[in-house]
Amino acid sequence: MLAERDADTLLATILDGIGQPFYAVDGNWRIYLYNHDAAQHFGRPAEQMIGTMLWDSFPQDVDSERSRILHDAMSRRETVKGETMSLVGRYVSYVIFPLGDGLGVVFRDVTDRRVAEKQREIAEDALRKRSAELEAVLETIPTAVWFTTDPEMRNVIGNRRATEMLRMSREADLSSALHQPSHFTVFRDGLEIAPDARPLDRAARGEEVSDEVLEVRFDNGDRKVLLLRASPLRNTDGTLQGAVCAAADVTERHRYEDHLKLLVNELDHRVKNTLAIVQSIATLTLKDVDPVVRAAFEQRLLTLSAAHGLLTDESWDGAHLAAVARASLRAAHERVSFEGGDLRLKPKSAVALSMALHELGTNALKYGALSVEQGSVTVRWSTGGGRFRLRWEEKGGPPVSPPTDRGFGSRMIERGLAAELRGEVRIDWRPEGVVCTVDAPLVAIHEKD
Repeated sequence: MLAERDADTLLATILDGIGQPFYAVDGNWRIYLYNHDAAQHFGRPAEQMIGTMLWDSFPQDVDSERSRILHDAMSRRETVKGETMSLVGRYVSYVIFPLGDGLGVVFRDVTDRRVAEKQREIAEDALRKRSAELEAVLETIPTAVWFTTDPEMRNVIGNRRATEMLRMSREADLSSALHQPSHFTVFRDGLEIAPDARPLDRAARGEEVSDEVLEVRFDNGDRKVLLLRASPLRNTDGTLQGAVCAAADVTERHRYEDHLKLLVNELDHRVKNTLAIVQSIATLTLKDVDPVVRAAFEQRLLTLSAAHGLLTDESWDGAHLAAVARASLRAAHERVSFEGGDLRLKPKSAVALSMALHELGTNALKYGALSVEQGSVTVRWSTGGGRFRLRWEEKGGPPVSPPTDRGFGSRMIERGLAAELRGEVRIDWRPEGVVCTVDAPLVAIHEKD
């Protein structure tokens, strides 16, 4: 009896010590072993379960997949392993083995693992879809892209456009090809640069590279101009893990810009020649005219030429107001002060304002504040509320009285400039000095950068 009790105690200790739910049934499906972990899993104590028929205790399980597995194991008398949904709605991994004329069943809860695996499958599937979408985008866009997830750049990956742009095969080792190119060299501003000075390498060291223009020269004499940007790739903690670089082929754009620059320079040359011819014709035609009138006409031509020169320097995209004002008033710039923010003018507005400022400056030199040493002029402009406002103010000159009739200069300023700017221009002949104000819609004169 002692030996039997010791054996029972030993068996109970083993069953409770395995740390997994276990129960055993005899050939008639009567439960005769049932450990503590099984009681916790099923929510029923051993004293309630031992001695009962399995299918009486779990009548709802008679027609389930679990029932089929148990009956199959009972009839085959072989060990069966697998995973299934348990009676309490948890996934379990089971081992069913012959025990006497019945079965022993041990299982463990694998629900958390199954859920984690499912979540991982969902995440991997989403990642695959995202990767496929990204790959499709990279293979479709006309921009070359290189990237690496290795700060040492031992492995560089590029899209189809990247290999085509550098005339490489899709199977080429991009890391070696980029660092030891056999058929091209790279130049910046006409100087060859080493591989480690190129945008992707610099980004792999943590540098941001924005809008860098490089020229690729191939061994057969062909050239490409590339506009590149590169950025470092970092982990969530900020650790550098690689870099990405994108390049657009701007060769044709640069050729077009060079051609346009050539045409603009040719236009400038012809305009200057035309103005010179006009000046020569005027000199001959006006040789018997008052020298003062002839000189005024020539000065207007020179001012027009200076305005055209400024616009030519900007490829006729516009000109900055400060530059226009200084060029128009170059004869008296030492006593003229300028106040105003940076403002880019449309070409037609730049010419009109240049001619108007020239007329005001000429009048100030002859009769106004600039005709005496202590006189000065302030040119002040501002923008706000969608309006452009300019104020010409003379101080320290001789007393001013309104003219008895308006000359060419006054009419050109008050009528011509106002019409050109679609605004209002007024000249106020104040005793203390001439004041000219311009008020026009900003959109009429402003050339946005």
